[in-house]
Amino acid sequence: MDTEALQQRIEDLEIRLAHQEYTQEEQARIQMELQQANADLSRQVQWLRDRLRELEERGGGPEGAEPPPPHY
Repeated sequence: MDTEALQQRIEDLEIRLAHQEYTQEEQARIQMELQQANADLSRQVQWLRDRLRELEERGGGPEGAEPPPPHY
């Protein structure tokens, strides 16, 4: 192989490497965003569970539901 062909091959490999590095960085960023969203959703679900438990303890759950008003 001549020097020009080797230089072109090196450039092609460097380009591929740069693309792979960019893709890995993007994946890591997206994974962090998804982990944060998952943590936020977990907190929301826990809050909803706690709120539901409070309502059920106060008699606002399905067992203690009030009958509909007479006009229904």
